[in-house]
Parts: sequence; structure tokens; C-alpha cells
Amino acid sequence: PSSPGQGLFYNPGNGGGEGTAKNAEWLAQLVNERHARNWKKIDRFVEAMKGLEERAVDVQHNSNVDGVIHGIDRVELADEDCYNGDQDKIDNSTGASQSKRASSGLPIPRSYDVVGDVAILNSLPEGDEDTQRKVGEWIMSRNKAMKICVARTNALSTAHRSPGASGLVQLAGPPRNPVITSHYEYGVKCVVDLQHTFFSPRMAPERLRLSQSVARGERVLVVFAGVGMEALLIAARTEAKEVLAIERNEVAAECLRRARRMLERNKTATCPGGGKGAVERLSIMEGDALDILPTLEKSSFDRIVAPRPKEGTLDGDQGKGDAGKDFLMAMLPLLKVKGELHWYDFAADHELPNCDRTRETVQSVCQSLGLEMEVIHVAKVGSIAKRQFRVCMDFRIMRGLNVEPSN
Repeated sequence: PSSPGQGLFYNPGNGGGEGTAKNAEWLAQLVNERHARNWKKIDRFVEAMKGLEERAVDVQHNSNVDGVIHGIDRVELADEDCYNGDQDKIDNSTGASQSKRASSGLPIPRSYDVVGDVAILNSLPEGDEDTQRKVGEWIMSRNKAMKICVARTNALSTAHRSPGASGLVQLAGPPRNPVITSHYEYGVKCVVDLQHTFFSPRMAPERLRLSQSVARGERVLVVFAGVGMEALLIAARTEAKEVLAIERNEVAAECLRRARRMLERNKTATCPGGGKGAVERLSIMEGDALDILPTLEKSSFDRIVAPRPKEGTLDGDQGKGDAGKDFLMAMLPLLKVKGELHWYDFAADHELPNCDRTRETVQSVCQSLGLEMEVIHVAKVGSIAKRQFRVCMDFRIMRGLNVEPSN
């Protein structure tokens, strides 16, 4: 049928006898009833869509949880593009959103993040407490799923690049302390303590890319796991044999353990065994990666995901640090021959697209370990400051000279 007014018709006069006519009549009635119900569902969906407010959103692929933490201050975060969907950075700077913002008469920020049911402003709005409360209420009115609105008061300068207990000010909504929420990505839920951990929904496309690269039967190691969204997605959406997550921040590790418990009840998990199977394959180790990695079996992992945190002024093209060589030295012996490592680094615009400094760093560590490597992919995956970018380099170990692969 091409419209709600049409249905399935039959002509009992075409032959076949009385039995055929009755069967045709029954079939037509059955199909037309379902046809009518489906059109009613479509009508309800159309009405619901008409009731939604339009909002303008920019989309950009991003990566690395901890990389964002270490390189972004309040101004830089506001200038960065974002991913939108279940995970938002709302941009109020264009089109209808800009006119509504202007007509409000309030200092509405150009953009803000949404994690779970929390809207997060990157700095306190101008004005007194009453004005700031009205700003929070205005933002919450834009999306009924937002239950509270908070603003950062520092530049994420703690050891774990989190705002800290006093680093968030609640502007609107029922009081919530600590500020903890649950956040969905692609049907998988994580738990986020916004005061003591870092999480960026703008990393969602990169996290999905990583999970889609995992093949059946792989053993996967996730270093710098944070609240564990990468590890959770890989466990729930792939046929990996085992996923091991390592995280130093005790609060983030506890968030990951809570999310792991909830994963067991997840009915959308596409891995073998569903949510229960994902929980069985996901393990968590809390502690410093440089202490834990040497204790793991050599040549035992098919894939390592390393969203390395930016070490402030020690990283980047002007950095004075070792560009993460210590971590590479500890991780590379764990890879099997033909195993792959997703390595995150930080580069200036003049270093793109080849990222020669990153390539040379990885190559020098491989040579010191007697390994041969092959670069699969190098790409810019996010902006951390003006003319400064986060990059991901995927490479494969082609031949191990000093490290014997396991069967």
C-alpha cells in the first residue's frame, strides 16, 4: 500500500472456489489491521518529531579520553567542535539557537557539553548568582533530559585532570553532590563522577572506531582506561576473547567496576553471551600502568588501546618530555607479532598530516626492543588548543627479534 487510505484487496471472482475466497478475505483482514496499526505508529512518530525543538550541532570525530583532559583549558574547550547524538556538545552560535540566545537577555555560553543528564559549562557565566541560575535554567529548558546544570571553575589542573570536589558549581536543578551520572554510547552505559574523573562525550566516534577494529578472538589491553568507555564498548560490541582495562585513578576505576556490574543486565550487547558474556571477558586492574605492565605476560595481546594523557608542557612539538617513550617501552613487549597498537600523541599544525615526530618516537622504541613495525594509519582526531591537535597512530608489529610470540 502506498498511503494510509489503501490496503490489501482481493477479487474472489477470479476463480479458486469458496475456500480460496475465504482464505483471501481472512488474509486481507489480517494484513489491513496491521497496516492500520503501523500507520497510526507513524502518525504518532511524526507528531513527536514536530514537537522537538531544533538545535544546531557541529560534528567532528575525536578520540582519547585522557588526551582531552591534559590539553584543554576552558577557552580551548569552547572552541572545539563536537559530536552530537546521545552525547552532546551543544553549539548555540548559529541559526535559530543564536537568535534565541540573544533574545533571552542572558549571558548564554556559545557551547556546552552534555554528559548523561548533566549540562556542563566550561566556565561560570557572567553576572550574579541569580543570573547564573537563570542561565542554567534556560539551558535545561532546551532539553528535558537535562536534570542539572553545572559550570567548571578551574582548568582541570588536578593530578587526574578532573575538576576536583570544588571544581564544579551547580547553577540549576535539584542539588546533587557528588555529581555522578550515567552516560550511554551506542547502547552501552558508563558511570561518570564529573568531579573526580574526566569524560568527554566528544570522543564517542573515535571510541566506536576502535571497537570496530577488534577482530574475533582477540585479547585486548586498554591502558589509561578512565571510566572505561572504550573497554566497555569492546567487551559489549565485539567478539574479543578478553579485555583488560588498566586505570590509576581510584575513582575512575570504581566507576568502571560499577558500569561492569550494570553491563550484565544490558540487553543490547551484541557480543557472544550478551551482557553476561561481556562481563566475563572484561577485567579491571587498578594502579599505575608502568607498575602493572611489566607483570603481564609477554607477547600475549593482539591489540593495545593507549589513549595516553597529555603531560602538560612535556608533550607536543615544544615539549621537553620523552613523548611517552616509557609507556611504549612497557607496552610493546606485550604485543604479539602482527598485533596492533593504537597510540595517541599530540602535534602542532605544521606537523600534520605525516606526524614525523610521532613516527620517529615509535620507530626508535621499536628498534631499541628489536621490533619491526608498520604504520597502518595516522590521523588528526581532535583539537586541544589553537594550532595544537591530538593525533592517533595505528601501527602493527611485523617481526619480533627479541620478543618471542606466544601461540
